[in-house]
Amino acid sequence: MNHFSEQVTRRQCLALLAGASAAALAPKLCRAASDRNLLLLAISTDTLAGVNIVDARASYLALINQYNSVQGGKVSCEVVPGVFISSSEILRDVRQGTVECFGVTAVEYAKLIDLVDPETLVLQDYLADGIQYVLVVHKNSSFKKIADLRGAQVLTHRHRDLVMAPCWLETMLAGMNLPRSERFFGSISSRDSISQVVLPVFFRRADAAILSSRSWATAAELNPQLGHDLQISAVSPRVVPIAIGFRRNCNPIGRKLLLESMLNVTNTVAGRQMAALYQANGFVRRPISIMAGTLEIVRESERLSAQQTGPRNKRP
Repeated sequence: MNHFSEQVTRRQCLALLAGASAAALAPKLCRAASDRNLLLLAISTDTLAGVNIVDARASYLALINQYNSVQGGKVSCEVVPGVFISSSEILRDVRQGTVECFGVTAVEYAKLIDLVDPETLVLQDYLADGIQYVLVVHKNSSFKKIADLRGAQVLTHRHRDLVMAPCWLETMLAGMNLPRSERFFGSISSRDSISQVVLPVFFRRADAAILSSRSWATAAELNPQLGHDLQISAVSPRVVPIAIGFRRNCNPIGRKLLLESMLNVTNTVAGRQMAALYQANGFVRRPISIMAGTLEIVRESERLSAQQTGPRNKRP
């Protein structure tokens, strides 16, 4: 079966730009002296986290048209046709120097690390220091440690913040000398809302839930009974799931203009509304070192995935 499988719903379009929402707004907020300073921007479809790409593209273009009418069409970058391109396409185009600003997942960022500009990493403010995932179980269940979850039914939140959850699970299980997730757990499936993830565990209809610690804190605050009856069984290291990067040695004027517009996007009413939609207060510039722990998890997960034989691949 396909673990972490995702079904598309229209409501997910509220998160369509994910970590690249600042980059989505920035093209129409920037002013360039000439077309020579234009940068080409693209967003990976992997950042959509299951959102219908047709709806996502329509929402994006409607937003850009609104900004274009306000800003008079003066831009410092262009967007690739269709806005979103596949992971293989964005990796290829960045390597070829065609795409110079990109919104990608951490897994894709790891593949581009030799090409990224270390001075121009942009994140939503709540991702500035990374986020953590939690694995939650019922206090009265028999699951006292991760090894007890063999054959368990696990639910995970379908959200772009959770794109690093599979990598974390694999590295955590490997560190405990347990089989890979698809062999260890009975099933792993995604749900659209936090309530659909935690309530089945609360009512003992599912065994465990995986969500961000931020979402868990909110859920427990809104429903204190959840915090009373459920408990955290595992916590991930801090990770940065999605980032906006620039290609090394791209046009410095275009980069400066685009970067400034990203960081100042909330200076407009529409920009503040957009940031609020993604539960952010704005966007921040961070050193590439903030990605170090995340990239280490990605590389270890890929190493484990590449193993075709060995004890962890044998069924228990």
